[in-house]
Amino acid sequence: MKIYHVCEYCRQIYSTVEVEGPEGAVQLYGTCDECASELGMGEISSHRGQHFYN
Repeated sequence: MKIYHVCEYCRQIYSTVEVEGPEGAVQLYGTCDECASELGMGEISSHRGQHFYN
C-alpha cells in the first residue's frame, strides 16, 4: 500500500511511504516543514507519531 502525507495548509504531498499490505493508497494529513516554519510552529518531522493500518 502506498501512503501519501498531504499538508493541511498547502495541500501538497510532502512524503510518500510504501508498506506491506493490501494494494491501495491512503492519504494522511499533517503539516509540511515549509508551512510549519511559515506558521511559526518550528520544524515538524513528517513521520511523527504512529499510524496503524488494518
